[in-house]
Amino acid sequence: MKKPNRYRSFFVSITRDSGLKPLRIEYAHAAPQKRRMAAQWEYDSSMASDLFNMALLTSGAETLPQSKWPPGFLALAIDPLFAPALLTVGSSEYQHGFVKEAMELFLTLTKLPENEEDLAEIIDKAGNFLLDHEDFKNALELYLSAERAYPSQALHYIGSGYCFYKLGNIEESIRKGRRAVELEPNNYFHLNDLGYSLLEAGLLEEAETVLKRSISLAPPGYEFARNNLELLYGRKKTP
Repeated sequence: MKKPNRYRSFFVSITRDSGLKPLRIEYAHAAPQKRRMAAQWEYDSSMASDLFNMALLTSGAETLPQSKWPPGFLALAIDPLFAPALLTVGSSEYQHGFVKEAMELFLTLTKLPENEEDLAEIIDKAGNFLLDHEDFKNALELYLSAERAYPSQALHYIGSGYCFYKLGNIEESIRKGRRAVELEPNNYFHLNDLGYSLLEAGLLEEAETVLKRSISLAPPGYEFARNNLELLYGRKKTP
């Protein structure tokens, strides 16, 4: 993780930077739909600009246009509850060493209405971001918060189950996996995850049943459950 190279986080700047004051005032009392559309436009524009700059860099450009704010930041200043920007700016905060601020942004996702577009997937992306940095405790906090807010979303139980597994609590990992499969019994991803946890716990008979069901539901080319089943058979042969 990079150490902070600025005196305050972008998250703090949203409410304190004087240059953003006109933007904050303009949208503070705007109709929610207008605020959301403006945030979406700003977000899409900043992401497109970032992709363009990356293309320039790939093509051999030595210098790139410098922006004061990271992609997605101004969208968050317009609409503090715009989920894609919460993810993007939270990730930027984390990479700059502002872990507390990043988690506040990520956890804000779990306070949004459940019908927010792609919300479950965005929360999972935040969780996976933390997992990629091997920050299992903060990832677990995020997934558990999501479970409490949206108890019918299987994806969050899979996330917390993986965190528990990495933190050495295989029993709780299995419990979360079972809940995910209860919610989505025909999801071969979830079945494979549960099967692997059962395998690691030594519950080989149940693991075999679950992994076979995952294989029966999975499309051709999905090898994870098959590989786990082969691992299981190998352990059965071991005295």
